[in-house]
Amino acid sequence: MSLSKVPVHKCLEKIQWLLGVWRSESATIQLEGKSFSYLSELKCEHVGQPNFILHINGFNVQPLTNDNKVSWTNAIELKPFHREMGFLRVNPKDETINNISYLNVQNVGLSNVEEGNINGNSFTVETKAIGRSCFNKDPSVQLLRREYQLDEKDANILNVKVFMSTSRTDNTEQPFEHLTIQYRKISNE
Repeated sequence: MSLSKVPVHKCLEKIQWLLGVWRSESATIQLEGKSFSYLSELKCEHVGQPNFILHINGFNVQPLTNDNKVSWTNAIELKPFHREMGFLRVNPKDETINNISYLNVQNVGLSNVEEGNINGNSFTVETKAIGRSCFNKDPSVQLLRREYQLDEKDANILNVKVFMSTSRTDNTEQPFEHLTIQYRKISNE
């Protein structure tokens, strides 16, 4: 049996709009006063269990054109730079609850547990626990907040923002906007 034929677990039906492969139309990273564009691909899949599996891959790109607009079509070379994967979970015992958790691990030596709420065609999660490998350099991540919003006019567009606080962020400051990504769905598989 093909896994694409396995039904989505009932508790995840409210976010099944996330399933598929999404590629960035625009993606910007901001860190320590610097900003640059990159490419990102998000794949969300399931195997019928009460969780979705997320794979997120970021690429540094050398664009073909001089206008500095990074795109999948004008990239000369894709250089992998960021990888993360994880599991989105909703309480399987009560489909009416809108709580969601994201268990995430990244190739930069971070692992986190993030929790939040589903609100229609959007959800927000924020870190509850952060693990860090022993040889990571400062600044350390203190907080991540991810906001996923399906476009109201086009269900093939997904907007994602990631806010972050680090050990260099003043405790009185709000988390800064670290990533801004607009994805377009390229496949439902």
